[in-house]
Amino acid sequence: MENNGQVTDALQWGYSLANVSEIMTPCLDAAGVKSLLEIGSYAGELTEVLLEWAEGSGATVATVEPLPPDRLRDLVRRRPELELIEDTGVGALAGLSELPDAIVIDGDHNYYTLTQELDKIAEMAGDQALPLLLFHDVGWPHERRDTYYAPDRVPESERQPLAKDCTIAPGNPGLSDGGLPYEYAAAFEGGPKNGVLTAIEDFMKRNEGLELATVPVFFGMGMLWPKSAPWADEVRELIAPYNRNPVMERAEANRVAHLVRGHVDAATIREQQAKIARYEELLGRLLSSSSMGVAERLTKLRQRGNPVFTRQEIQDLLDQE
Repeated sequence: MENNGQVTDALQWGYSLANVSEIMTPCLDAAGVKSLLEIGSYAGELTEVLLEWAEGSGATVATVEPLPPDRLRDLVRRRPELELIEDTGVGALAGLSELPDAIVIDGDHNYYTLTQELDKIAEMAGDQALPLLLFHDVGWPHERRDTYYAPDRVPESERQPLAKDCTIAPGNPGLSDGGLPYEYAAAFEGGPKNGVLTAIEDFMKRNEGLELATVPVFFGMGMLWPKSAPWADEVRELIAPYNRNPVMERAEANRVAHLVRGHVDAATIREQQAKIARYEELLGRLLSSSSMGVAERLTKLRQRGNPVFTRQEIQDLLDQE
């Protein structure tokens, strides 16, 4: 994976915070971050970018992933300085002796999980200032709608009404007939205790003196910091040009619309291909049937030598690519 100022997964979802690393890493430097924890690394796209940043800053990087895919394990083998914690976010936090300087939270995108992680961080901080916190998916679709990697990890009483193998689209607060596919998602958008940004805002109500900025591209990056931190003004100044930037908001809305349209078109193509496959299978069975030959001869007799169809015509049609 290469970043170098380019989208890390062109023509795909744009799901990695690595896509906004040029905005993120100067803020890490401004905050003097020397230890960083990433909750939810998945395949390690951002993790690799953070390791490259850490080489220059002298920081340490640890990443949390309960079920690490092969690509992440390969990164750990190649970069032995990376600490991999195979646990949930709350479990990993509970195992720390002290909080790191910065925490990137990009795990399970639902209100309950994120709230548990944030409350654990606040508990560990005690009377001390919170670390610099960074989030992914503070924009659509997770902004006001829960999704779940593993619903069983969330108490049933804390889960939104659940939809399975569903699709969602912007502008539709329910489920859509085509759109971005999710294995588990809240059946409805909005309302109490629903979504990533909702969890962050509610956390801020319980903990005074915090400031939030949101960068509205690639599903949205959020940055939360204590106003009392000695580096707060510098971070605010760095993030200000991107915070709720209206041009970025319009560009993201356009990107998401095309992304959803692409998924709808792809689903339509798959349906058409499946239908064609059924037609081909049926025609193949007809060709191999002895009754087809009889029918061809009968139509030839009735049409005075010009049959309505021939088996060769059907075979030629099946042979076309």
